[in-house]
Amino acid sequence: MIRFFSLLLVFLTAAGLAAAQSSSIPRSAMGQDAMVDVQLVADHVTVEAGQTFHVGLLMDIEPGWHTYWRNPGDSGEATRINWRLPEGVEASDIIWPAPSAYEFGHLMNYGYGGEIVLPVSITVPSDFDDRFLGLRADVSWLVCEEVCIPESAEVDLFLTVNEEAVVDEGGAALIRAGLERVPAESDASAGIKRHGQALLLTVALPTDDAGIRNPAYFPYADTVISHAADQRAYVSNEGIALRLTPAQESRSGLTWAPRGVLTFEIRENNGWAERSIVITPEPGTAVIDVPSEAFMEAMVPVTAAGLVVTLLLSLLGGLILNLMPCVFPVLSIKALGFVERAHSAPGELRRHGLLFLAGVLVTFLVLAAVLLVFKSIGNPIGWGFQLQNPVAVSILSMIMFAIGLNLVGLFEVGTSVQGVGSRWSNMSGDAGAFMTGLLAVVVAAPCIGPFAAGALGLAFSQPGYVLVLVSLMLGIGLALPYLILSFFPALLKWLPKPGPWMVRFKQFLAFPMFGAGIWLIWVLAIQAGPQGVLMLMIGYLALGFLIWTLKSSGLLSRIATGAGAVALAFTLYGVAQSAVPGEYSGEPWSQDRVDMLLAEGRPVFIDFTAAWCVSCQFNKQVTLNSRSVLQAFEENEVQILIADWTNRDDRIADAIRGYGAAGIPLYVYYPAGAQEPVILPPLLNTGQLIELVSQD
Repeated sequence: MIRFFSLLLVFLTAAGLAAAQSSSIPRSAMGQDAMVDVQLVADHVTVEAGQTFHVGLLMDIEPGWHTYWRNPGDSGEATRINWRLPEGVEASDIIWPAPSAYEFGHLMNYGYGGEIVLPVSITVPSDFDDRFLGLRADVSWLVCEEVCIPESAEVDLFLTVNEEAVVDEGGAALIRAGLERVPAESDASAGIKRHGQALLLTVALPTDDAGIRNPAYFPYADTVISHAADQRAYVSNEGIALRLTPAQESRSGLTWAPRGVLTFEIRENNGWAERSIVITPEPGTAVIDVPSEAFMEAMVPVTAAGLVVTLLLSLLGGLILNLMPCVFPVLSIKALGFVERAHSAPGELRRHGLLFLAGVLVTFLVLAAVLLVFKSIGNPIGWGFQLQNPVAVSILSMIMFAIGLNLVGLFEVGTSVQGVGSRWSNMSGDAGAFMTGLLAVVVAAPCIGPFAAGALGLAFSQPGYVLVLVSLMLGIGLALPYLILSFFPALLKWLPKPGPWMVRFKQFLAFPMFGAGIWLIWVLAIQAGPQGVLMLMIGYLALGFLIWTLKSSGLLSRIATGAGAVALAFTLYGVAQSAVPGEYSGEPWSQDRVDMLLAEGRPVFIDFTAAWCVSCQFNKQVTLNSRSVLQAFEENEVQILIADWTNRDDRIADAIRGYGAAGIPLYVYYPAGAQEPVILPPLLNTGQLIELVSQD
């Protein structure tokens, strides 16, 4: 009997000594020795029922290699622990220590090197009555140097359960080291808002500005900032400000609080100590004052060669604008003018060509100046903005209508109509040449061609002179065909001689003008609803009455003319008052909705469109509305979001610039599970689109 109790005592003693021991078998997916040794450690060797204590995953990482934080950055995968615990025992998520940044080429990753402990809280239920507590887990991680290797291990740890807890000093020291690196929860006030093309993060940490250095921000979500971009710091006695480069998903601004970790060094005992806190910045605010000169606006460096390529693309984009359907009705009348003077007055062509060029360039420069003004006050708008105003749409529609009436012969040059701009509507004479150039740009700007869109996208991120140069090159491209004809009259011999056919052709050109007017009515219907269309139709009536009275003479005619002008003014006022938000043909776009769908792993197709964008409507009718594309979207469960820019919307404008574009059409596709978008060409191809969405 004595021998039995002696053996039992030896067994229990050995079990107690082995209780806090852990084991693991690291495995490398590459079939080689693992780069990380792992084991479980605990801050207790004996625990009580009902107690909460800490265990930690101790990772010993080979020099030069690193594992990953909860947000791995541009690449990588966070360490995962899949627990297998006794019934009733609960484990918390990993309590993540503050990470370090690891740069690799153009990528920036967040993680750990050397030795790191990832703490976890374990809670034992109060009714736990087993003698031993067995903790088992399957652990997987990614370890990287120049290459990345997925590794995994089965780990376990056995503790005794007794009425009195016993601390394991060695394990407690390791756990303490891991917890000391965990960012402290902070009540520091923080804010984040747009700062030009960047994000400005501010944190109120009153201190001596010489006492803080090297601040860095690590967001929990990977859709907040561009990880590899520099974080410019400004430190004052009020706190810390960081100028951050936004991720694609947040370039339109943030509508949610991007919780994350702020790390910095603080002067302490004649040295520097590392600190980290958890912050939850409030979107749209700044909690400390930051001088405007503290940060320079982010600009993509452009080399001389790059500028030349950009200007050449702008020139080509201007040439392509001549083919856009919204420009053709205006320029076709210019072509008719060349035919009329090709043989009767060739000397006049050169002057008219230069005046047409001047009208084009002046208008492009005015548009560029407007964009620069809005950009300088922090409220940039996109190219083609003039057709976002219902009043501007109404005026253009009536101009097209008046030009059409002139072309069919309702009124001619030489009558009293000249007093209200008949030269413009007839597109003749020096003033007509200049005004044709002006009108061509006004209606051409929304129809950004595939080359012009890229050039303008780069120009918006450059100093003002680049945008001006790009605008001038677009204008030269638009006017170049007519400028060549005016300076090389020999080319005009290929044009047919004037004759009766010109009268019929002139009348025929009225119908493209009427068509353009109808298209603008449709744009207005979306912008201002039925009430706006009604007011415009009254405007058409008033304009027709005004033209009729101008052809008459006498006091009564003058009174009627004044009444018609007043009616026209009230019509435009009524259009302005009747503007209503545009209607969407699909689910409305919002950045929050995009973030939600991406978090769910859904494929997302974003259509940045507008009623006044002819190219957008062409793509919609020819490609997006095709049975095969719709079927591909349905089969691959693609969620379509419509960002309707018919009316001005700063959120959409910011998002367009965030994707590196200057205007629309813009099509963005996120494959399932992806965070980086695919930017589609402005002119969609049915086959390519189906192939793209079918790759998931």
